[in-house]
Amino acid sequence: MELLNVESNELGGELPLSVSNLSPNLQEFFIGENFFTGGFPQGFEKYQNLSSLYIQNNYFQGEIPSSIGKLKQLQSLMVDRNELFGEIPDIFRNLTQLYVLDMSDNQLSGRFPSSLAYCQHLSLLYLAGNKLTGSITKNIPSSLRELLLARNLFTGSLPMEIGNLKQLEVLDVSGNLLSGNITTEITKCLSLRNLSMARNNLTGSIPSSLGELTPLESLDLSSNKLSGPIPKELENLEVLKTLNLSFNQLEGQIPRNSVFVNLTWNSLQGNYKLCGFNQEAAEKLRVNICASNSHLLPKILIPISCFLALVCAICCFFWALITRKNKNSGDKKRSSSEIIRSLPMLSYFEIQRATNGFAVENLIGKGGFGTVYKAVFENTGKFGVNTISAVKVLDLGQSRASKSFDIECEVLRNIRHRNLVKVFTSCSSIDHIGADFKALIMEFMSNGNLDKWLYPGDIESGLFLTLTQRLNIAIDVASALDYLHHHCEPPIVHCDLKPGNVLLDENMVAHVGDFGLARFLLQNPQQNEISTIGLKGSIGYIAPEYGQGGKASTSGDVYSFGILLLEMFIAKKPTNEMFKEGLNLNKYASTMQEKKITDIVDPRLFKDNENYTQNSNTSTNTSNFTGSESSNNNINNNSNHCWFHRSEECAAAAIRLGLSCAAHSTKDRLTMGEALTRLQELMKFLVG
Repeated sequence: MELLNVESNELGGELPLSVSNLSPNLQEFFIGENFFTGGFPQGFEKYQNLSSLYIQNNYFQGEIPSSIGKLKQLQSLMVDRNELFGEIPDIFRNLTQLYVLDMSDNQLSGRFPSSLAYCQHLSLLYLAGNKLTGSITKNIPSSLRELLLARNLFTGSLPMEIGNLKQLEVLDVSGNLLSGNITTEITKCLSLRNLSMARNNLTGSIPSSLGELTPLESLDLSSNKLSGPIPKELENLEVLKTLNLSFNQLEGQIPRNSVFVNLTWNSLQGNYKLCGFNQEAAEKLRVNICASNSHLLPKILIPISCFLALVCAICCFFWALITRKNKNSGDKKRSSSEIIRSLPMLSYFEIQRATNGFAVENLIGKGGFGTVYKAVFENTGKFGVNTISAVKVLDLGQSRASKSFDIECEVLRNIRHRNLVKVFTSCSSIDHIGADFKALIMEFMSNGNLDKWLYPGDIESGLFLTLTQRLNIAIDVASALDYLHHHCEPPIVHCDLKPGNVLLDENMVAHVGDFGLARFLLQNPQQNEISTIGLKGSIGYIAPEYGQGGKASTSGDVYSFGILLLEMFIAKKPTNEMFKEGLNLNKYASTMQEKKITDIVDPRLFKDNENYTQNSNTSTNTSNFTGSESSNNNINNNSNHCWFHRSEECAAAAIRLGLSCAAHSTKDRLTMGEALTRLQELMKFLVG
C-alpha cells in the first residue's frame, strides 16, 4: 500500500497502533479534517518513502517528534490546526525535499527554526497562529513563494535578507511585536502580490520604494505607529485592490489617483492629520480638506453658512415638534437601519456601554468566530435616539477570526437584499487593555434564529413553525442565495448555511447572516480560492466535494440548502445520534417512499390544519343560524380533508426538493433559481 487517505470522514478517537505497521512502501498518509485525538502519531520513521504527511485539523496534542526528521523523502508536512505545543524540533537538516510546511494554528513556542535554511525547495511556509518568539531568522530559504508568520510573538524587525526572496508572492507578519522601520529591502521582492505587516509596533515612514512592487494586489500596514505622508509613489501600484493604512500617525494630503480613487474611509481611519485634496475627497474619506486647497472656501462659505443656519433653525423647529409628538404618542420609533446606516465607525467604549459591559444578560449567542450581544445605543449624538442592535464581537484568539471579519465586511459592503442580515457599521479598534478589538453592528432580529424554532429547549415555550411558515422561510433563504449566486457581480458563495445562520425578524421573515466564510467567485479562475482545504463550514452541511478539496462553488451552497430544507421539515439535525453506520439525513428522508409522510416529518408540521379546522368550525357555528348545520359539517369535513391532503403533498414535495438539492453529485443538483421557483409553486399549491 502506497496511499492511505481517510480525510474528511468525521472519524474520531485515538489512532490505532497499527498505523505504525503499514506497508514500508507507504508514500502518502492523509488523515486530516477529522476528530482524532491523542498524541502526535508515532512510528512514521519506518516509512522512508513517505512524501506526504497530512494530519491537519484534528485534536492531536503533545510535541512534534524529532523522528520526523528521518523522513528524507518528505515533501509535504501539514500538521496545522491541532493542539500541538512545545518547541519546533531541529528536524529540517535532512528534509531537503520539503516543499510545503504548515504548522499554523497550534500552540508551538520557541524560536523560528533556523534549520529551515537547509530546505532549499521549500515553497510554502505557514507558521501563523502560534507562540513563537525571538527574531525572524536571517536564513530563510530563497525558494519561498508564501511566508505566513502572523499572530505570533516575534520581535525585532524584518531581516535585511528578506530581499533575497525573489520568488516571494505572499508575506504576512501581522499581529506580532515587530518594531523599527519597514526595511526597503522588501522592495526587492518583485513578485510580491500580498503584503501584510498590520498590528505591530512599526515606526518611521512608509517607504516610497513600495511603489516599485507593481504586482502588489493587497497592502495592509494598519495598526502600527507609522508617521509622515502617504507616498505618492503608491499611485504606481495599478493592480492594487486592497489598501489598509488605518490607525497610524500619518499626515498630509491623501494621494488622488490609482487605488486612492476608490478608497473608503475605513482604510484610512485613525490618522487624524490626513487631509483630502478637495471637498469631495475630504467628505468621502471623512477627513479635513487640506489647507493649501481651501483658499477659495471663504468666498463661498459665508453665503452657504447663512443658508445652512436658516435651514438648521427650521429643522430644529420641526424637530422639536416631532420630538414632542413622539414623546406624547410613545409608539413611533425610527428603525435602527435608518439611524445607523450613515454612521461612522463606533468606538470600543460606545459598544461596551451599549452592551452594559458585555453583560451576560445581553448575550444572544456564540458562534465559531465570536459572541453576539444585544446592544442599546443611547442618545450619543451619533444616534439621536435609543436603538436596539446586535453586536458581533470577534474572538481574535480564534484562528481565522480576523480574516473572517475582513471577509464579512467586504461581502456585506457589496450586497443588499431584504433576506440578508443588514450590517450597519463596524468597529476596529483597541479595548480597555490595549488589545485588538473588532465588532460588527447588525440589525437586531427579535425572533432569534431558525435553530431555536426547530429545536426549542423548553417544550412548553410554545415555539413551533407551521407548514406555511416553514415554506415562507425556505423561500426567503432561497431568495437570498439566488441573489448571491445569480445577481451579484462577482457571484458570492456563503459556505456556511445552517439554521443557526438563518435569523427571523419580528414578522418571521428570514434573513441569512454570518458571511465569515463567504467566497467571491471571480471571473479569473486563478484569482479564486485554490480549494476548500481548511474550509470549516459546519459538519453535516458541507458538500461532499469540499471534503476532497473541491473549489468553493454555488453548487456547494445548494447542497447546504438541501440539507437545511430537509431539516426544516423533518426536524432532525444532520448530526443526530441516530445517523450512524451509513445512515444520514439524506438516506433517512429518501425512505419517505416506503413510509407515510407523517411518519418521518416533524409532528408539529401540520399546525396549519388545526388552525384551518378552528376557522371552519367558526364558520359552521355561524351557518347554524341558517338551519343548514349538517350540510355545512360535511363541507367543512371535506375542506379539512382537502387541506390536510394538500399539506401532506406539499411536505413530501419539499422533502423531494431537498433531496434534489442535496444530491451527492454536483451535476445532479438544481440551481438556487430553480429551487426558488419550485418553492414558490409549492406555496401557490398549498394556499390554493
